[in-house]
Amino acid sequence: MDVLAFISMLAALVMFVFAASGRELRHFNEIALGLVFLTAALIFQFTAITNSTIGG
Repeated sequence: MDVLAFISMLAALVMFVFAASGRELRHFNEIALGLVFLTAALIFQFTAITNSTIGG
């Protein structure tokens, strides 16, 4: 797994845990940030797979 994808998935997990616990981070929407980090992780992982299989 790509390192950037792993870091993004951990960041998404932290945001979702904050959202589930009811604690609030000031000026941030935890669910929206979690979805952004999760989307970034999927993009990083997909580009790592396609670069390794297609790029050689």
